[in-house]
Amino acid sequence: MPEHKQAPGSAALGEVGRRLERLRTTSGLTLTAAAAHCREQGLRTDATALSRIENGRRRTVADDLVTALLRLYRADKRTSTEITKLLGPGTGPVRRPRPPLLRRHSDLLGEMRFEDYLDREAQAVRLRNYELTLVPGLLQTSDYTHHVITALRPDLTPRQIEGLCDVRLHRQRAAAEGVPRELDALIDESVLLRTIGGPAVMHEQLEHLLTTSEAPGTTIRILPASAGGHPGLAGPFVIMSFPEATHARDIVWIETLSTSVHLDQETDVARYTDTFTHLWSLALDPAHTRTHIRNQIQELHE
Repeated sequence: MPEHKQAPGSAALGEVGRRLERLRTTSGLTLTAAAAHCREQGLRTDATALSRIENGRRRTVADDLVTALLRLYRADKRTSTEITKLLGPGTGPVRRPRPPLLRRHSDLLGEMRFEDYLDREAQAVRLRNYELTLVPGLLQTSDYTHHVITALRPDLTPRQIEGLCDVRLHRQRAAAEGVPRELDALIDESVLLRTIGGPAVMHEQLEHLLTTSEAPGTTIRILPASAGGHPGLAGPFVIMSFPEATHARDIVWIETLSTSVHLDQETDVARYTDTFTHLWSLALDPAHTRTHIRNQIQELHE
């Protein structure tokens, strides 16, 4: 029973899960019924395990289990071939042990489902990040990060806060040292006006934005208040795109106060993509964005 071991929550396995869920739903079968059928075929599984596969949260997926499900769902030859290719070697990143830092803070990351986010972020070749209230995490300074997490999570101890700060800085190092990727950061103008941690912390943060805005692969645009009302007022989001070799579609990630969720239905992804594209067109171009940030730095000292 060959098993394909890829990175937890890999883009390829996530796509397999989405397609299997669609086939099951179309067939009118419940997870319990599908699991019962597989057990009749001598395969060890249950509804919970199938749910994890559909949600892209399994580290391994057995070929014979997928084959049994495709037969049960009466998938046509073309669909079966596409899904089988997704399981093939080389369709996802090589599985690597999770860094000790992330294992050490897994209890904090788990409740927000942030481990899943980190896995997907590491695989993405393009990130389109819209932020309404804060500087994007990958662009934050350490002091800014500390004050943000302290404000957002008053329930945490100082040691736990430091742990989450370390995780965020780890993300930034991993992004800098990993495969080249594009980062399109769309930041609402109000973020520059919200003083987090005091003038000195904001000065350092804005200077960091200026420097980062000229880094290869990173584009920062400020969405001015003059843009008025728009769909982005509903809240921040990240659109992740993956290597073509994975055949995985884009996903949208949204963080709430108590958890985080990802959307992978085509209609949802299209809606958020259209929103980002529209807001991107309303934003200041990179040159005017840098001018705007410089002006805000000067105002901090007036």
